[in-house]
Amino acid sequence: MELPESLKQEVRAMVTECAVCDRDARDAQELHGIDLDLGDIAHPEDAFDTDLLWHRRERHRERLLGRIEQWIATKHGAGD
Repeated sequence: MELPESLKQEVRAMVTECAVCDRDARDAQELHGIDLDLGDIAHPEDAFDTDLLWHRRERHRERLLGRIEQWIATKHGAGD
């Protein structure tokens, strides 16, 4: 089963707007062995440090990883 479109759009929006969320999502992909189709999203080399200055990392991480966990649950519920 594909990632429900609304979850996919939300994850991609968070990753696109923030290098910190991008790193967290890519780490989650590696940890869980999943593919969130983030290959075309890129940030400037110094974006992580810049984004981290204003970023509420724990709040964003909780929200981002929550969406990814929902996707994983959806995949397992579909028997994939």
